[in-house]
Amino acid sequence: MTDTNESEPLEPIETYTAELVGPNGTETVELEFIEGLPRKSFTRATPGAEDDSTQDVVWELDEGADEVFRYEPAGEPGQDYS
Repeated sequence: MTDTNESEPLEPIETYTAELVGPNGTETVELEFIEGLPRKSFTRATPGAEDDSTQDVVWELDEGADEVFRYEPAGEPGQDYS
């Protein structure tokens, strides 16, 4: 009789280094690939420009950047920019 509760080894999570380029400078973070591709965008709390409070910012991948995964702020989540 075989044990059906045996765990299969998990595949290692692949990550990449991303540059967040904003008005207050550049920050480097580690992100996880999604199905082998970099994220197109994500939301992350980022220090505010006027004080030390945090605000959520949508970061969007700059697909024209060469040899680096560069993200730039694309606005606040839930805002209608149309």
